[in-house]
Amino acid sequence: MKPVNFLSKFLLVCFGFASGYGFEKELEQQRLDQTATAITIIFDTSGSMDEDGKMKQAKRAFSQWIESIPEDYTLGLIDFHVGKGRVVVPLGDGNHTEILKHVKQANPRGRTPIVHCLGLALGGIQERRKQHSPYERHVVVVFTDGKETGSKKGVKAVRPAILKLRNQIIEVVGIGFHGEGDYMKGATTQYFEANNSEELLAGLAQVDAELGNDAEVVVSEGDLDLIEKTKIPVPPAPAS
Repeated sequence: MKPVNFLSKFLLVCFGFASGYGFEKELEQQRLDQTATAITIIFDTSGSMDEDGKMKQAKRAFSQWIESIPEDYTLGLIDFHVGKGRVVVPLGDGNHTEILKHVKQANPRGRTPIVHCLGLALGGIQERRKQHSPYERHVVVVFTDGKETGSKKGVKAVRPAILKLRNQIIEVVGIGFHGEGDYMKGATTQYFEANNSEELLAGLAQVDAELGNDAEVVVSEGDLDLIEKTKIPVPPAPAS
C-alpha cells in the first residue's frame, strides 16, 4: 500500500484555507512526494538472451510496457555489462524516453550478475530517499532468462540479496523468462513466468496492480533470520 502522511493531511484540512494558497501547494507537493511510485528495472542482457529470439520478444514487451507507465512515475534502468551490473539510466524523473531507447538498443552478451544488479538498485534507492523523499514507494523489477553467474554462491546468493531490499520496504517483482528464474520464488513480493512477448507483456501489465499484495509470498524461518541479520537503518528524512 502507498504510504500516507496523515499529519500533512490533517494540517491541510485545518489550516489550508487560513494559511493561503502557498501553504496548500507545499502540502500538496509533500503528498505527491509521499505517494509517488519509483520503479527500477533490472533488464537481462546476458548472452543467452540471443537464443530463440528472446531478446526480440523482451524488447517488444518491455517497450510497450514502458510506454504505458504513467509519466509521473520515476524510473531507472540497470543491465548487465562485462560480467557486472551497470546503471544505464539512474533512477530519476522524466526519463521514460531515455530508458525506452536503451531497451530498444540492448545487445545480449556476457554473464548474469543479478546479485550485483540488486546491490546497485539498493544503492540507487537509498540515494533517492536521501535526496528526494524517504516515503516514496519503490519497486524493483528483476527480469532474467538465466541463473546467477556473477556470484561464487550462484543462485543461493540471490534470495538473500532480494530479502535485503525487502527489509528496506522495497517491493521486488521477479520475472522468469523461458523457464528460468524460479529460484526467486518466495523471496520476491511477486513472481511470474513468461515464455513469449504476449505472456511477458501480460505479466508486466499487472506489476503495478499487484504491488503490495504479499498473499503469495512464503517466508521461511531461515528467511526471517536472514532479514534480521541484514537489517539496514532507514535513511532519515531530508532536512527541511
